[in-house]
Amino acid sequence: MSEPKISVIIPMYNAEKFIRQTLISVLASKFKDYEVLVVDDCSTDSSVAEAEKLLPHFDGRLKILSTEKNSGGPGIPRNVGIKNSAGKYVTFVDNDDFLLPTALGEFFELAENFQADVIHTEKCLIFNDRGKVDFTWDEVGVQSDEPHDEFVDVPFMESKKLDERFRRYLRGKFFWLPWGKCFRRDFLLENKIEFPQVRFSEDMDFCFKCLCLAKKYLRVPNIANVHRVIQSSASMKGYSLKISLEVITKILVDIDEFMSGIKFFKREPNYRQAVLKFFEDKHFSFEENRFRNVPPYEVEKIFRDELQNAALNQHGKNILTAYLYDKRILTR
Repeated sequence: MSEPKISVIIPMYNAEKFIRQTLISVLASKFKDYEVLVVDDCSTDSSVAEAEKLLPHFDGRLKILSTEKNSGGPGIPRNVGIKNSAGKYVTFVDNDDFLLPTALGEFFELAENFQADVIHTEKCLIFNDRGKVDFTWDEVGVQSDEPHDEFVDVPFMESKKLDERFRRYLRGKFFWLPWGKCFRRDFLLENKIEFPQVRFSEDMDFCFKCLCLAKKYLRVPNIANVHRVIQSSASMKGYSLKISLEVITKILVDIDEFMSGIKFFKREPNYRQAVLKFFEDKHFSFEENRFRNVPPYEVEKIFRDELQNAALNQHGKNILTAYLYDKRILTR
C-alpha cells in the first residue's frame, strides 16, 4: 500500500458506545486514499474490541495503537498518532464525533490547490443528546455578539502579518479546537508542534502555535465535522479545581515560553501580554462556570496551596497571585 494522502487520527478513551459510529463515518468517505489511526488511551471498557471489529472493512487502512499508560486527555494520544502517521496531511476526529462523507476529499483538494499548512473550517454541525443534528456557527457565533460578516464565503488565505492574525484572534475569531482542521504533516514535524502533556486545554495551545507558525493558513466555508455534545465526558472525570489550576499554569507558561522565541512578540510585547491575558480570561471563565457553587474560601485555599508548589516557576506564581485577588474568581 502506498503512502496515504490523509491520516485521520482518533484519540480514544472509553468510547465503546460511539467509536463504531465514528469509524463508520470515516469508512463512508467518498475520498478513499486515507489511513485511520485510533490511539487508545488505556480504555477500561470494550472500546478496543469495538474498533477491532471494523478492521476487515478498512482493507489495512485502520491501525489501532495504544499509549503506555493513561494520560487523562486526548493530547498524548494525538501526538502518538502524528508520530505514527504516514499521510501528507493529518486531521483529527474525536472518538464520539463524525466526519461528513465529503470532508476528506475537500480537505485534500483545498490543501493541494492552495499548498496550505493549515485548513480551518469555520462551521460544524452539532449532534445533541436528543439525537438531533443542528446547524451551528463555530466560536465566532457562539462567543461573540458581533455579526457573522467575518465568515468567508470562499477559501481565504490569512495574511502573513501576525498583527492582523492576532487582532482577529484576540476577538475570539479563530476556533481553537483541532477537529474541523487539516494540517500538513511536515509543517507540524518541522516546527515541532505537538500537544502539551496536560489533561485538557491542550487544543488551545496546539492551535495557537499553528496560527503563529503557518505560512499559509487557509480559512474555508466548508463543513467537515459533526460534533456530538454529551453531558458527561470521560476527559473530565477526576477533574478538580486544583488540577485545573495546575493545567492552566502549565499551559500559560508553555505559551509564554513559546512566544519568547517568536520575533514578532519580541518586537510587540503588548501583543504578548494580550495573548496571555486572553488565555487567562478564557480558562478562568471556564472555572467560574464549573465551580460557581464552590465557596470562595475553598477556592482561595486551593490557590494558596498551589503557590507552594515547588515545581511552579515565577511566572506561574505571578499568574496565580494575580487571580488569587481577582474578585471574579473569589467572589460570586
